[in-house]
Amino acid sequence: MIRLLLVLTTAAIAVSITAGTAIAQTRIAVLAFRNMDGKIALNAMAVQLGDSLRTTLEAADPKQEFFAVVPADSVEMAVSEVNLDPTNPQYESDVWKALRAMGIEKVVQGNFLTEGERVLMNAYVYDLETKMPDAAQAKNVYKQRDAVLSAIPVIAKRLLPALKPQ
Repeated sequence: MIRLLLVLTTAAIAVSITAGTAIAQTRIAVLAFRNMDGKIALNAMAVQLGDSLRTTLEAADPKQEFFAVVPADSVEMAVSEVNLDPTNPQYESDVWKALRAMGIEKVVQGNFLTEGERVLMNAYVYDLETKMPDAAQAKNVYKQRDAVLSAIPVIAKRLLPALKPQ
């Protein structure tokens, strides 16, 4: 609980420090992709895809004019603070509660499924208030398994309209 309070306090301080300048309008969290195959050996790919997408989205708005990507370690700390069990059916909704407590407004979440040497990826931007995906989605992105990270720029380009006003 103390860690969660530290995260929230740090976020409040960051907002007050930047109050004199333009701050990001939307706080977003990028989660690891869901491994739809369920093969434990592919869990590293799930984290790698999420981390790569987070980095690409941060680079798309480096001055944080439209959105601020919450660091992965802050998200992980908030989730671990509430002792969530990934095997519990309520895990997903509990993660979103922890994210809401951090002041996050949108969640970027993806999934992947392997089909032989090809990987099918989908990614969505969810509004944390409504729990509904935005119309801007990255669906049916296929890449070879050895070039899976080359899909990240394509996915980011498709998701950015949900994060940046056009």
